[in-house]
Amino acid sequence: MKTTSFIKELIRFDSPITIVAVLLAVTIWLWRRPSSAGPRRLLAAFVVIFYAASTRAGAALLALGLVHGLRPLDAREASGVDAVVVLGGGVETVSAAGVVLGQLTTSTALRVLEGARVYKAAGTPLVVVSGGVANPRHELRPESALMAAALAEAGVPSDRVLQDREAKTTHDHPRTVSPLLTAHQVRRFVVVTSPTHMRRALAVFRKAGFDPIPSVSLVRSEQLDPLPWLWPNDESILLSNSAVYDYFAWVEYWLRGWV
Repeated sequence: MKTTSFIKELIRFDSPITIVAVLLAVTIWLWRRPSSAGPRRLLAAFVVIFYAASTRAGAALLALGLVHGLRPLDAREASGVDAVVVLGGGVETVSAAGVVLGQLTTSTALRVLEGARVYKAAGTPLVVVSGGVANPRHELRPESALMAAALAEAGVPSDRVLQDREAKTTHDHPRTVSPLLTAHQVRRFVVVTSPTHMRRALAVFRKAGFDPIPSVSLVRSEQLDPLPWLWPNDESILLSNSAVYDYFAWVEYWLRGWV
């Protein structure tokens, strides 16, 4: 998990490691070859790429290959499912004086809300929340516990919620969710996750012999104003980071034979 966390940090557009590495390369290159146009071109290319990734237009274009054709289920499509499986997308926990508090990341919170919506549209099936402690340095409570509490706030009774506290990666979900689905004789189920993550999640479930129905969560809270298409902003850079990470993850999963 340390390797995965490092890779996530490294391939972010706003990663301090990446930014310092590019600036260091430009500086050394200019020092060694002051008259060369190469370092100036490298710096200009980095600025242009960073700008594009931080805009709504650039982030949407980057994520298009992952999210094209995906959408939330409507009420008719959700009818008759036995379970809704909500995949975790990260939590934030802090501790002081022996007390631990935690909250969901925006991505996970939106997945939980989509899971609650599908639950109500599908006629109150079981809801499985899947997520353990992926990084013990930063996650001091299982992700599924915080997701279950959030589902209760969203109107899902606790006796309809099952927790999978073992999954640490996308590859884990089919294996750790399977015993819960089997124990409750679940045949038809919906998988809920973020748009950029959905295709990889579906691929690992199908590789394991399942055929889930996808329902993607929102990318951002619906009460927020639309983002400007060409003005840099934090939300767009986060979406770009998520898309790039999933492209890299697709390559890793393909090489390992997981998809």
